[in-house]
Amino acid sequence: MSLSEAISTFVQDGCNIVLGAALENAVPFAATHELIRQGRRELNMIAPISDISTDMLIGAGCVTEVTGAWVGNVSGGMGHNFRRAAEKGLPHPIKVNDYSNFTIGMAFFAGAYGLPYIPVKTILGSDIMKSNKNIRLAEDPFS
Repeated sequence: MSLSEAISTFVQDGCNIVLGAALENAVPFAATHELIRQGRRELNMIAPISDISTDMLIGAGCVTEVTGAWVGNVSGGMGHNFRRAAEKGLPHPIKVNDYSNFTIGMAFFAGAYGLPYIPVKTILGSDIMKSNKNIRLAEDPFS
């Protein structure tokens, strides 16, 4: 199956997708370009280790939601399209579900093991607790 056929078959408008989730050498830019070419819309990019590919998709109007820690490029800094969309709603507004690199990784870990959540202490006192309504303070179940 070609990349074009795979995206046409398995990635519909409104999908939640992760691209890469690794260092720059594993970011699937061909898939990014194909998503843009096929005009996919209303994607939720789940971006534990996001790169410029997510920023490109935002700039092309493909993304309405970003779930992750950061969008940009290690050498180039924060993604300009991400910042424009988050601050000014251009090309259209996006919803940002803020996590730290660690907490998004732990969310994947919990999901992989069929757990509804996994407790973490690393973001206590951070603004992530204020901005992400999916993260809640819980009583310590162990003590």
